[in-house]
Amino acid sequence: MKKIIILVLAIISLNGFAQEAKKYAIKSGYIKYELTGNTTGTKELWWDDYGLKSCEREKSTTTTKMFGIKNTEEKDMCTVLVKDKFWVADYIEGTGTNGTMPYYQDAQDFASEMTEQEQQDFADELLEQLGGRKLGTEKLGAYTCEVIKLMGAKSWIYKNVPLKTEAKIMGIEANENFVDFDPNAKVSSSKFNPPAGVDFESISEQQQQQGLGGLMSAFGEMGDIDDFEDEDEDILPVNYDFDEFTEVIENCEIAGYQSFATANSDGIYVATFIRGTQTIAITMQADRNVDKDDAEFKSLQRFGSGNRNYRYGDLSEEDGSALLVEYPSHSMLLTIVAMPRMSKDEMMKIEDKLQF
Repeated sequence: MKKIIILVLAIISLNGFAQEAKKYAIKSGYIKYELTGNTTGTKELWWDDYGLKSCEREKSTTTTKMFGIKNTEEKDMCTVLVKDKFWVADYIEGTGTNGTMPYYQDAQDFASEMTEQEQQDFADELLEQLGGRKLGTEKLGAYTCEVIKLMGAKSWIYKNVPLKTEAKIMGIEANENFVDFDPNAKVSSSKFNPPAGVDFESISEQQQQQGLGGLMSAFGEMGDIDDFEDEDEDILPVNYDFDEFTEVIENCEIAGYQSFATANSDGIYVATFIRGTQTIAITMQADRNVDKDDAEFKSLQRFGSGNRNYRYGDLSEEDGSALLVEYPSHSMLLTIVAMPRMSKDEMMKIEDKLQF
């Protein structure tokens, strides 16, 4: 529980909550972003009460491909936050979830005991510990922004409102650039009502705690990797228990790295470790899902060690490297991707810590 509270407090500090628990330094407003990179589309945000109330609507398409596996995701979602209450509507599926953020009041109580300067010092220290840094100021149109780099992302922030973000992590490029910004705009209170047109399912506090890491990910929704699809065949679930996968990840200690998120999408398991701007992603899936004729797969050097076969090499378009491990007994493939690149010996040491 303490770890989750600390992480919630960290998010509050990084988002500029002051003594009155303000998220933004502007009382209300509206901003619209154009999304480019692997994700294309638009995102709109309305807020009031300095961010204690917000409504976000995103309509986008995300396309990625690695080792012959193509992932295409269509998104039309609306997220409403009112203090500790949230509603998330998926208009494509016609479904929604709602609930209460765990430890919200603990975080508020903690923040209320700090002065504005203490909160700023806390945020600066946390930014440094995460490997981020402030790059100075830069003007975007009429707005003077503070420029921050963190975990492979660069953001231009005006009064705690990000106006522009550029990120390229694990081969995924995601850019947001404001095309319309109306600070201090009056926002109708109806914007913060639960989204209409979907049936909501309540999420328990335990489920929220388990999914919190995914909500924090700076480079994508790690818990939302649905719709993986091979170009010709359906994806097979891996023949390995997800609870056992999670247990192995939790027991894996990589010096200097923090376990950040674990997800299961229709039998494809993913976990991430982060140290500042460095990332290690671990994927477990059925061997048949990988296209052995894919150029990137073939470019990896094959070698043997013990009773397993491996492939290792640099990623063709990124400053990264990959280690593939075959598990014939389970007909599965373990993929370890490091960004930036690691040597084969370094990645073999990581694989040795993963006792699957």
